[in-house]
Amino acid sequence: MTKEQKEFLDAEGRVVIKACPGSGKTYTVAHKLLSYVDNWKEYHSGVAVLSFTNVASNEIYEKAQSIHGSFGKLGYPHFIGTVDSFINEFIVLRYGHLCTVGKVRPRIMLSNNGKIPYNFWRSECRKRRCVDNIEQFYYGVDGKFYKEKKLVICDKGKAKLLPCQQYKKKLWAKGIVFQNETALFAYKLLKKYPEVASAIVERFPIIIIDEVQDTSINQMAVFDLLSESGMKSMFLVGDPDQSIYEWRNANPECMLQKLEDPNWKTIELTGNFRSSQNICNVTSFFSASLHGNGSNSAIGDWKDEKEKPVLLLTKEKSEDEIINYFLDKCGKMGIEILPKNVAVLTRGRIYSDTAIAGLWKSKEIELFAKAAYEWKYGSRKKAYQEASKASYSMIFNEDIDESVMNQQIRERINENTWKDYVIDILINIPDIEIAIGEWVKSFSSVFETICDKHAYGISSDKNLKATFKIKRNDKNTPNFKQISLRKFFEKRVADRYTRSSIHGVKGESYDAVLIYVKSTAGNTITPNLLMEGCPDQELMRLAYVAMTRPKRLLMLAIPDTEGIESCGRFPKKLWNYELLE
Repeated sequence: MTKEQKEFLDAEGRVVIKACPGSGKTYTVAHKLLSYVDNWKEYHSGVAVLSFTNVASNEIYEKAQSIHGSFGKLGYPHFIGTVDSFINEFIVLRYGHLCTVGKVRPRIMLSNNGKIPYNFWRSECRKRRCVDNIEQFYYGVDGKFYKEKKLVICDKGKAKLLPCQQYKKKLWAKGIVFQNETALFAYKLLKKYPEVASAIVERFPIIIIDEVQDTSINQMAVFDLLSESGMKSMFLVGDPDQSIYEWRNANPECMLQKLEDPNWKTIELTGNFRSSQNICNVTSFFSASLHGNGSNSAIGDWKDEKEKPVLLLTKEKSEDEIINYFLDKCGKMGIEILPKNVAVLTRGRIYSDTAIAGLWKSKEIELFAKAAYEWKYGSRKKAYQEASKASYSMIFNEDIDESVMNQQIRERINENTWKDYVIDILINIPDIEIAIGEWVKSFSSVFETICDKHAYGISSDKNLKATFKIKRNDKNTPNFKQISLRKFFEKRVADRYTRSSIHGVKGESYDAVLIYVKSTAGNTITPNLLMEGCPDQELMRLAYVAMTRPKRLLMLAIPDTEGIESCGRFPKKLWNYELLE
C-alpha cells in the first residue's frame, strides 16, 4: 500500500479522502472495513459502509472477500448498502412515525398512486404540466421549494402556499413520502428529535461513505447532523471530478465543501495504479481539480507504456471503420481483443436509434419490459423485483417502496402464491428479440391470462390497453417499433469486445479504450465541448471518467474540427494525431 493509503487506514475522526482514478479506492475502503470488523467486540453497534449504488456497495463487499478469504457474510451489527437504503431503513421507516399525523409509519412511494385526488389544482398548474408529476417537487434543506433541481417560481396570489406545496403538505400529513424526499424527511426528523440522531450514532459509531461525490445536498445534510451527534468516525471517500449523476440530484459541491472545511481532515490518494503516465498527462487537462497544471503519478504495472493517447480525426467514416481502426491498433500493441481488455464507449445509448423520448406510456409496462431484459440477459433477482413491483401496481394500484410492498404482500395475500404468480409471468414473458411493438401486444395477452390463472384481479383503476402502451410515432426514428426490445435496454454488450455507455463502465479498467464521439452539436459530448467546455460541468466529468478507464491505449475518435490543435487541451507533444480519411 502507498503512504497515502496507509494514512487513510490509520485515520479516525472526520476525514474526507479525495481519490484520483485508479488509486485503489475500493481496495482501500475494503481494507478499512476489515480493520474494524476483524477486531470488533460490540454486539449491538456496528460499521456502516455506504455507497451511491448497489453495484458500488457490492464491489466493496466482494473486494473485502477477495482480501480476506474467511470474511464470510457481513451481517448484523454491520451494514453495507446504499445511502438511500440506510436513510430509509434506519431513519425514515424506523422513526418516521414521530413526524406523521396519528403516529403512523411513513409509506415511501415512487410516485403518486392516484388515490389522493388533485382536488385543488388551478388552471395554471395544468398549463405548466405540473399536475401529473407531483413526485418531482421537493423541499431543500434551505426551506426552498424545487422541481427537478430548479426553484419553483409561481404566483400564489393571496394563498400562503402554492397548490403544489399544499398538496405536498397533504401527502406528508398522511405519512406519504416520495423516494426523492426521504433525505429531507430524515433531516427534519433528526433536527426535531436530536435524541434519534444520538441513537443512530450509538448504533453506527463509524460510517464510511464511498462515491460521496454522488450524494445530494439533502443526503449530506443528514450525515452532517449525524457526524455532529457524537459519532466516533465518518469517512467521505470519492472524487468530485467523477460526479456524473447530477441528473439524479448528485451534487459534487457537497464533497468540495468538505475539502475546504477545517473541521475535516483531507487525505489525497494521488497515485494511479491503472493508467500509463502518458494517459495521466492528457487526462489532467479535463480535470477541474488539476486544471492541466500537473497530473497524477502513474505507479502501476503500465506506468511506463510508451504509446501516447491517439486523437483520431474522422471524416465521414462509418462506425465500423472507426472501430476496426481502433482494433487494428490494439493488435499492433499486442492487446488481445477480449471484452475484459478492450472497450468502445459512447455517451448515452449504444444504439442511437433507440433514444425515443416518451417511449413508455406507463411505468408498469416499462418495468415489465425491464424485467424481460433482466430475465434473459441480466439479474433474475432484479427481474423478479421489477415484475413484482409492476404487478403489485396493476393489481392494487399502489406504487410504493419495495420493502413496504413486501410487507403489504405478506399482510394481504400469501407470499408463496405471490412468488409463484410472478415467476409464472417471467417464465411466459415474450421473447425480447421480437420487435418492441409486437412485444407489448404479446405481453398484454400473457399478463391477463396469468392474472386469471392465479385469480388476481386487475385494479379497476388500471385500463389494460391504456397502461400497456408505447408511443405511437417518432419523427426522428419512424420505424422504432420494428427494433427488438433487447436493444432498448442493452447498455452494454460483451461479445468480441465490450461496448458500453460511459456510465456503464465507471470504476472499471481496460487495456484499451476507444471513446467514440458521434455528435458535433447538442447536449452531449462534442468536439467543441472537449475543446472549450468548463471542467466542472457534468458532461466534461463524463468525458474525464471515460478517458481514465484505460491502462495502455486511449483513443479519442472525433469529427475533424477546426482549431483543435491550438485549443490547448490537445497538445501534440502529448497526443498522437491520426487522420482517418
